[in-house]
Amino acid sequence: MTRPRVLWVATAARGGIAGYVEALAATPLFTRWRVERLVTHDDGPARRRLSLFASGAARFVWRCLTARPQIVHLHSAAYGSFARKALLLWTASLVFRIPTVLHLHAGEFADFYTRCPRPLRPLVRATLTRADRVVTLSPHLARAVTAISPSARVTSVPNGVAVAPAPHRPDGPPRVLFLGLLIERKNPLGLLRAWAQIDRPPGARLLLAGDGPLRPAVEALVNELGLAGSVDLLGWVDAARSARLLEEADVLVLPSFFEGQPLALIEGMARGVALVSTAVGGIPDLIEDGVSGRLVPPGDDAALAAALGAVLRDGELRTRLGNAAYERARQDFNIEHTWRRLDALYREIAPQSARLAPGEAL
Repeated sequence: MTRPRVLWVATAARGGIAGYVEALAATPLFTRWRVERLVTHDDGPARRRLSLFASGAARFVWRCLTARPQIVHLHSAAYGSFARKALLLWTASLVFRIPTVLHLHAGEFADFYTRCPRPLRPLVRATLTRADRVVTLSPHLARAVTAISPSARVTSVPNGVAVAPAPHRPDGPPRVLFLGLLIERKNPLGLLRAWAQIDRPPGARLLLAGDGPLRPAVEALVNELGLAGSVDLLGWVDAARSARLLEEADVLVLPSFFEGQPLALIEGMARGVALVSTAVGGIPDLIEDGVSGRLVPPGDDAALAAALGAVLRDGELRTRLGNAAYERARQDFNIEHTWRRLDALYREIAPQSARLAPGEAL
């Protein structure tokens, strides 16, 4: 087996982290640094997840011992995810003396810290400080981490995607796309309540692409509000289908209560789709309200209905918002920028590689 220079530890569960890993795997970063991926979490019942973490942790120790990677890069959300990655981070740092990168994808990290039992908060702070670098997806999250642990070495590296050659403009009645898990944090029920309030153009449709524990409640609310004629529940879609849906969408909506830097929104920006979302987490670092999208307060069904209705009824507004979002994605969220910033970070953390030129193979 090829000796990795970087060991990436992440989840394979459906969602933003797995999508982020797949996007970066297609860039030169993975070949240049011989990145080896290690899965310690997935979807499924608790027993299966526990078994996967146990086997993944054992493999992690084995690879640290036998392969001696130059860097361990751990991708973490909050709550249980942070606890699992903290255990691996301390193992890599204390036992094997391997530099570590803790990559936080959780928009609700400050809320997670506040909810932690008081005796555990020093451990959270110590873990943030122990990492050789904490990477966040947005300046908003970077500020939150610094407020929790001022001595942590924090760097903001935005998500990145492949940007389309030009904004796409679909024909026909407007289509609104929700792309994500059907969970409370994403607020699909609030979206349906807002959709019921909108004076919609003829033929307008709302497509919910995703699955999750709220699926029965979503189906029940669609029937209760009489929305079956204008709402399509597509279930979970793979990356190829997701890309096609974005190409066909006029509006991408994400009414979340918490977010880090949603990959779905950046994918929409990269295609020139008009965006409607909430002013939470790192989303305001992506979208300037009224310029590159519309932002509303989280949980405000009436405000969501007003913003979404205005964008639906005004084709020129959709085009203007979509064009501005596309330009922002082209300048700031191109996957090329993302992998190069991580490449520079690795060179800084791994001193033995710092002397190599930026284009030189490792």
